[in-house]
Amino acid sequence: TISEGAATIVWCATSPQLEGFGGVYCENVNISHISTEKNDKVGVKPWAIDKDLALKLWNETPQLFG
Repeated sequence: TISEGAATIVWCATSPQLEGFGGVYCENVNISHISTEKNDKVGVKPWAIDKDLALKLWNETPQLFG
């Protein structure tokens, strides 16, 4: 339903539980856990929150689109 689809987005925008958190992945009205199983259908993959990979992408982006 529309309300089920919007629930996590609304929760992320209004939840006091997220105060002080930034840049987290959310699903099912909660902060996502780190998915360690290859075929996991829920959770965030470790590479998606890897700060070193993010920095590498940030630094290479101008060369990719320059």
